[in-house]
Amino acid sequence: MKAVNNTVISVLAVSAVALFAGYASAQTSTIKDGVYTTEQAAAGKELYERRCGACHNVDFYRNSFSNRNNQVLQVMFEEILVNMPADTPGSLMDSEYEVVFAHILSLVGYPAGDTELNYANGSMGEVTIVPPTN
Repeated sequence: MKAVNNTVISVLAVSAVALFAGYASAQTSTIKDGVYTTEQAAAGKELYERRCGACHNVDFYRNSFSNRNNQVLQVMFEEILVNMPADTPGSLMDSEYEVVFAHILSLVGYPAGDTELNYANGSMGEVTIVPPTN
């Protein structure tokens, strides 16, 4: 009986380690992990200046990100997608919202990375907002 109990305990321990390892690898990244590319942010500059910059400056966005600590990035993106631009909400293509959002992230001071910001693949739901440092 003691051998069976040791076997069960060993199996449970291995399962717990495997479960924890899977949990750790499934953790979300933060917005400071580079969730857009420099090229994507540059592509959004002109559209941001034409459609967003008159009403929303860098301080507006810095405060917006500070107030959304630990929220997933997708929530903020979807709010912009549905509500902006104010005169014609939802009028841009997803790819246009993505490049504008990438530009906003760069303006606020979040670092660029190697992967483009992409709404369709669901990756924004795996990125947690943390306040900007500057």
